[in-house]
Amino acid sequence: MTIGNSSKKSSYVTKNGRIQTGAKGIGRFALDRMSDECDMLTISEEGGLEWIVDWRDFDGSKRISEVKAKVYDTDVSLLEHVGIGSWRNRVVVSEIEKYNFSGTGTAFRLDHLHDVWDERTMKRLRNHLENLLPPDVIQNFCIWFFDDATSVEEALITSANVESYDYRIDFQVTGNLVDIQIIRNEFDFRGEEQEVYTEAGFDEQEQAYLQGEKKKESFNMEEIGEKENYIGDFEGVLYFYKIIANKKERERFYSKDITGRANLAKKFGGIKLYRDQFRVRPYGEYGDNDFDWLELSARRNRSPAGLGKENGNWRVGSEQMLGTVSISRENTNLEDASNRNGIQEGKGLSQLKRILLFVISEFERDRQSVGRKLARYADKKDQLAADLERMRQLAEERKRWEEEEAVRKRQEKPKEAKEQPSKQNLPPSANPKDVVKLVTNMEQKQEEELEELRNENKMLQTLATTGIITNMFMHEIRTSTNNIGLELNAAYEAIEYDNDVAYALQNILRAIRVRKNFASWFGITIESIKKDKRKRRKHNIRTILEQYMNTWNDILNKSGTDLIYECDSDIELWCFEFDIENIISNLIANSLASFDQEMDRKLEKREINLNIYGFKTGLSMDYKDSGWGLIPKYKKRPKLILEPFESGHHFDGEDEDDGTGMGMWIVNRTISEYNGVIDLSENQRTETGFYAKIILGGRNV
Repeated sequence: MTIGNSSKKSSYVTKNGRIQTGAKGIGRFALDRMSDECDMLTISEEGGLEWIVDWRDFDGSKRISEVKAKVYDTDVSLLEHVGIGSWRNRVVVSEIEKYNFSGTGTAFRLDHLHDVWDERTMKRLRNHLENLLPPDVIQNFCIWFFDDATSVEEALITSANVESYDYRIDFQVTGNLVDIQIIRNEFDFRGEEQEVYTEAGFDEQEQAYLQGEKKKESFNMEEIGEKENYIGDFEGVLYFYKIIANKKERERFYSKDITGRANLAKKFGGIKLYRDQFRVRPYGEYGDNDFDWLELSARRNRSPAGLGKENGNWRVGSEQMLGTVSISRENTNLEDASNRNGIQEGKGLSQLKRILLFVISEFERDRQSVGRKLARYADKKDQLAADLERMRQLAEERKRWEEEEAVRKRQEKPKEAKEQPSKQNLPPSANPKDVVKLVTNMEQKQEEELEELRNENKMLQTLATTGIITNMFMHEIRTSTNNIGLELNAAYEAIEYDNDVAYALQNILRAIRVRKNFASWFGITIESIKKDKRKRRKHNIRTILEQYMNTWNDILNKSGTDLIYECDSDIELWCFEFDIENIISNLIANSLASFDQEMDRKLEKREINLNIYGFKTGLSMDYKDSGWGLIPKYKKRPKLILEPFESGHHFDGEDEDDGTGMGMWIVNRTISEYNGVIDLSENQRTETGFYAKIILGGRNV
């Protein structure tokens, strides 16, 4: 336990062949950082040793040689050492006891923690632990992370499992060779395989790749532009993973339906680097500057061509790629940075990036080669495209005729032109009726596509709002679920073991009260995407408001928040019902986040006020709350919060944003669709509270 001493610096391979991580002898600083007291038990084949240290002994003016740790021989087991018998979460205890902790191993017990391990800290630690192990690995050990109320399912940390993906790219760098295997999993020809294969021009080998066969390629270092391999052997697996795809693109490129696909970008996304199966931070970490450490976004901005474009190269976005790159301590020129944060800059890291970009570019070329053939096939099938091509050809013929006619006139002698009339040479031209028909069809098709995009955009905004609200209150929803289970289990045990029907009835009644709370959540989330809300029609705003606010009230009362609202009774607006609900939900969600913000003083009250009144062409909405107001970042320029990915929900400088940064952007988009405006200037003049004045134009019927 001597600081600065590491047995793994030179002897990093165990006798069982495992390569150990860490070699600087500073890992024990974490113990001092976490708590005042540490009690460690380590059991080897020679027996058990207990090591006890109180880090406060180092305080004052004592020399380090004057401070002694306590070391004892012991035959206590690991589970006895950590006091498993007194743990309150018995369901997790019963699972852990199934594992063999009777042999060798090490256990730490830390007392007098320096930090408050609240729900926020636990959530952040859990996210870090989930990313500790690479996705899709066979784990040779388990990580359990829990408190007194954690369920068994949540307590066991598992690595990410990427089941649904569009492309998988495996690669291995061995000596002077780079081997790449590409699996296409994006396309669904919906029973039209043979027709598409023939008409789009896919040969037998390409057809095999489209049906799941691995496409294998091999390159030497010179072929990828490298003089030699400075790093050594390494490998990785990357996934191309779309989150959204509009209907037109799905049909044009025969993409599989990805409705309901989870967004793994925030939780598992990014290309992560693992050394001997353990994360090398911060590469690929969402929210960090090094999330896009290969600079895929900048690369895409330099070449923004679409998938089916004949000219230009399609490039993948940083949030569309996830995966792992596996290196080892045996790799040369890839040393840890001195602060244990990342890899040292140099020729090794530079070459690693170049090789990865080469692998990614091979995938991009493969996908675009398929996309171009499918785009040409789609254009060939499209009658409108055929008509346009016919008009283009007529225009080219007319241009050639005019050029030939001009040359002929220059070459003819004036006298011959008068004596011998030229042969009839009529210019090629399009039938006016065909042109009118073509333009009409183009306008009709364009309007249909725009309407589809509008409806799809509306639904995406509503789903995004639903996700924001659900994510914000996920802990409360999960707690309610657990409470219902606990109450019903208690009722069952009361009847089964004690025959106490009265006590069981009390448990059931409490479960029913919790269940009623779910009805409110469903009203805010699931009910918001009901089909009848997706029709634009004349609505009485007061009727919408009363129904929706009653649903919110059930939730807000539980958190001690007062919701006060007024609305003129005669406001009728031609609108989508969920547009009004989206505006209100996102505003309330921001207010609740502000109420929960940790400050150095107590919030005097939790109150939300909403006043809606009508005018000739629409309505005006005054919204305010009694929260802490905008953070300094937005105080002088409050309109910044209307931009996408701008979030003020983080409560300390170290943590990433809790918010999505999409809520107020959705509000602003919705307002603009109703020819409205939002005024946030009052926030510049007030110290606390959030204020918004919203005007919606439109048709007042």
